[in-house]
Amino acid sequence: MLCRFVSAIIVLSCFSVTGWAQVPSASRSASDVGKPSIKKPVRRNDAAAAGSGPCHIGVIPIAGNLFLVQGWGVDRVATEGWDLDELVVSRVRAAAPGRSVSRVPYTAAELVGAGQRPSFFRETLEEFVQRIARRVSCERYVVVHRHGGNSREFGIGISKYVLFDKAILYAMMKILVYDGRTFELIRQEPASLRDNSVKRRIGVANGPALELDLSVFPDKPADVARNPMLRDGVRALLTQSLDNTLPAMLRQ
Repeated sequence: MLCRFVSAIIVLSCFSVTGWAQVPSASRSASDVGKPSIKKPVRRNDAAAAGSGPCHIGVIPIAGNLFLVQGWGVDRVATEGWDLDELVVSRVRAAAPGRSVSRVPYTAAELVGAGQRPSFFRETLEEFVQRIARRVSCERYVVVHRHGGNSREFGIGISKYVLFDKAILYAMMKILVYDGRTFELIRQEPASLRDNSVKRRIGVANGPALELDLSVFPDKPADVARNPMLRDGVRALLTQSLDNTLPAMLRQ
């Protein structure tokens, strides 16, 4: 797992730092124009909000914006605007009703830097988590990062299987839960669907995946970020697999 985690970090260094910084997708309403006397409350980030009360769960999402297009070779595409890390945080909140959930902040440069150090000094995933978790004191920390199974699929992307005349869209994550005081690893599970029909039928993607017609496979990797079918498919797979796996893992 560590080798693939570090390799994914190094690959991400090819993309801009801003691609990892999640930008709120909701636009501001224009209804308040012309009302200067009314002051809107200042929105606080998760770290600031956590300081006003106890934090039960700190979330460290490492889904990012990297999408793999696997045909005869592999192309790596930045999917700006898909907000996958924000989606991960929202699913943790949904799985932990009544408990305060805060996102632990980190920058893309910090994540990439952890993988670019000389191998002797390179951080493990656990060391990276412990270092940034100090920013928000929580009872538990939940890490959701890219994961792979026994097949060529890893993380998020689409694969072409000419033999089966199919394309496989996949979104595979691993969930780790750490004790907030000792950083002992309490639980770890791959996010999974209740019924992985793709794996059972043709034995390829070893995780949450959708079997699609081969015509859906992008002609040009650059078209991926603007493809609503791929975006919505990935978000649906993440949502379903996290909603299926997180509640049991977060029970105390």
